[in-house]
Amino acid sequence: MSAAASPLCGDPGRWIERTLDRFVDHYVDADGLLITTLDSDGVILDPTPLIADFGDVLPFLAKFGRRDFVDHQIEAAEPHLASALFRNRGRIRLFDNHDWLLGLLELHELTGDRALLQRAQEGALTLIETMFVDDLLIDATIEWRDPRSWLQPASPFNGGYIELWLELHAKTGDARFLDASGRLAARWLRTDGFHRTGVFHRELCARSSAISRIAGLGATSSARLFKDNTNFVWSLLSLWDSTGDDRWKEAIGRWIAGFRAHFLNHGDVFLWLDRNGGGHEVSLKAAFASIDLLCDIHAAGLSTDALPCAVTIARRWSAHQWSSGLFPERPGGPRDHLDANVDMSISLLKLGGYTGLADFTDRARATARAVVARHDSPLGLVQAVDRDGRVRDPRIIVKYQGLALKLALAPDDPAALLADPALLKLLRDR
Repeated sequence: MSAAASPLCGDPGRWIERTLDRFVDHYVDADGLLITTLDSDGVILDPTPLIADFGDVLPFLAKFGRRDFVDHQIEAAEPHLASALFRNRGRIRLFDNHDWLLGLLELHELTGDRALLQRAQEGALTLIETMFVDDLLIDATIEWRDPRSWLQPASPFNGGYIELWLELHAKTGDARFLDASGRLAARWLRTDGFHRTGVFHRELCARSSAISRIAGLGATSSARLFKDNTNFVWSLLSLWDSTGDDRWKEAIGRWIAGFRAHFLNHGDVFLWLDRNGGGHEVSLKAAFASIDLLCDIHAAGLSTDALPCAVTIARRWSAHQWSSGLFPERPGGPRDHLDANVDMSISLLKLGGYTGLADFTDRARATARAVVARHDSPLGLVQAVDRDGRVRDPRIIVKYQGLALKLALAPDDPAALLADPALLKLLRDR
């Protein structure tokens, strides 16, 4: 059964159908496999198969009844896989496989197809067996032509696999996933960066903390909020929910204190920290991800500080919102960002539900409707427009076309969203 259109983005019936048709008619290569990017004339700019981002697209297409197309994409991905993992230009990268494996799990939940679950299980076990170094998951397999890979760096982003492993543990009962989750989380809590600042910094050498510190002396940034820290803390939430172990609850409390001290910036959230804990680059991506995560920490009952922090960010960014309803990529900046506006809309809708403040809900609706109205073009939603709706980046990034369908699934009423755990899970940003 196909999903019904939601009024969050107005009455987008024709937009939904056009979007679904574009995947089949315009976003595939000669073999019928989804590609990454095309220009406004339909010329493919990046022919890389979209496999790394299947989780951003295929679950939404399946939700809207395009199951045959989804099944073909999974089959067409097979030549690009090794041990159920996407091998991009000959290498296994953890960043390239997170949404691939998560997408398989989400498709399994939507369709009941156990072959998808088995493939996700195989790929996840391959990572556990091959990518741990000193209890950290390294970013990628070694490439001898890339000297940086010899150090085997590890990003906190990889901690997002904990959430995925715990979902696999719940579905399969395989204790290896639970064991690996605790092992990886405990190791990150012992890192020097977390001890110093309460937030998670990138480890430039997984094999040696001393070498990592030396390698980082010349780095301008060492901690990223969006994806790196947010995904890791969502994993800590999943660990606490799965085990009830107070270690994870205490780590979340420590992280919130670090977030307030280093990232919050009176609501103009920093995207990056340097090695001394100084923040830079105020970003919409950092803002929406923080609101979303803080809402989830609040919902779990783990902090009385989480929701006030989320409100501080939302109020600050309300002052940056353009009259069109869209948010600039950075305060005072000349352009917006398609996907960040989609997720800001969902985050504000959640916040409106938890606070009961209608202003946040109204702003969420305005953003959702502006995304569809201002970004639309003959071949899809363009990457960026300015405050007057003029196109600043005409590229059609295919994964963002799928993610924009969140606005067609989210209900207009925030209470309805909060009452639907399955939908909340589908709309999450990881």
